[in-house]
Amino acid sequence: MPLACVALLSSCVFQKLESDLRKLDDIAHLFTGEVSTDVLEFHSTLVVALQDRDATEITSFRMISGPGVFEIRSARTPTYFFAFADMNKDLKFQADEPYGWAAQAQALAPKNGATRGIDILITADEQLPYPKSLVDVPLENHLNNYVKTHIGTVSSLDDPLFSSRHGKKGLWEPFAFMEDGGTGIHFLEAYDPSRVPVLFVHGINGSPSDFSAIIDNIDRSRLQPWILSYPSGLRLSWLARGMFQFVEALHRQYGFGELHIIAHSMGGLVSRGSLNLCVQNDRCDYLRSFITLSTPWDGVASAQSGLKWAPAVVPVWNDLSPDSDFVSTLFDSTLPDGLPHYLLFGFHQDNFLSSGSSDGVIRLSSQLRDAAQEQAWKIRGYDEGHVSILRSDAVISNVNSILRQHEP
Repeated sequence: MPLACVALLSSCVFQKLESDLRKLDDIAHLFTGEVSTDVLEFHSTLVVALQDRDATEITSFRMISGPGVFEIRSARTPTYFFAFADMNKDLKFQADEPYGWAAQAQALAPKNGATRGIDILITADEQLPYPKSLVDVPLENHLNNYVKTHIGTVSSLDDPLFSSRHGKKGLWEPFAFMEDGGTGIHFLEAYDPSRVPVLFVHGINGSPSDFSAIIDNIDRSRLQPWILSYPSGLRLSWLARGMFQFVEALHRQYGFGELHIIAHSMGGLVSRGSLNLCVQNDRCDYLRSFITLSTPWDGVASAQSGLKWAPAVVPVWNDLSPDSDFVSTLFDSTLPDGLPHYLLFGFHQDNFLSSGSSDGVIRLSSQLRDAAQEQAWKIRGYDEGHVSILRSDAVISNVNSILRQHEP
């Protein structure tokens, strides 16, 4: 639904949104801080949120490239934060790896929706002992313990969790969406090492079923479709980090050597944010192509109206605004080496609510942001609307051609 329709929504919708976001904050509160060190250089740091210092319950973890600023979500209290230098990049803590603790988070007051100042020094000096029960624990098993997630669950595209109706719930009630249990990467059939995976990433207010026509027409003898299901109302940085960690967990489990990504609308922003994390963490050398359709690379101007006038703010509007930090810095990182980006866009306008050149929802000026064009391998436009582009025979044919070009 276009953001311009916000004013037409009932107050009940926003009351439900506010209640939903309060519940989400209780179990997935945002903590921010910085990891520093006085020891040797290292390139991979793991920050772990724990419910006690013995690590008997791991809430979540975050991977960052070396020392630096981090964000992590966990229950509000009680929470402890432990960080270590992942010297061998195995996503596990070993007793000989440098580490450090943060002060207990309860002592820090939330500000602007986040608890800040979770600063951790990784040092060789004497400090609190490391949690022995954390040694050699695979952290990918604890991506988001505060909510059920799927990493390679075999599901049917006809599942109600992937319906258009449920996708709308992901925008307006993101916590309730996650409680329903569909969040994560799903397989449509058992993993087959002889076929190359293709990950489909839907957009705002969308769902995996949006890709039905494309999925039905790819060569399933060579390719296996995977779908990312997520609540599109959440902050883009959170969604991008989740996608990155889900894919990395699958790669560690299956060791696949090839992966294609196909994203629609805001799904392109989520995917691009995930690819930036690939570059920052020197990972994802298995990526073979990146195909985006109708992505608002320069944001959505009407998101600013939602921020200004709506009784309650859907979190993603903060990042979809053209002047947001997420949009402004999206192209500060280059794509992973050798990854070709195919930028497909639509220009058929049949929506009376839109003005200027667009696909009926997203302006051409946003779909064709200069920075996006500069890093694209190829650019191609279609006389299609924002949704119809996913059903276009010409688009499906081009997608299949691209996938064949990058066969192993």
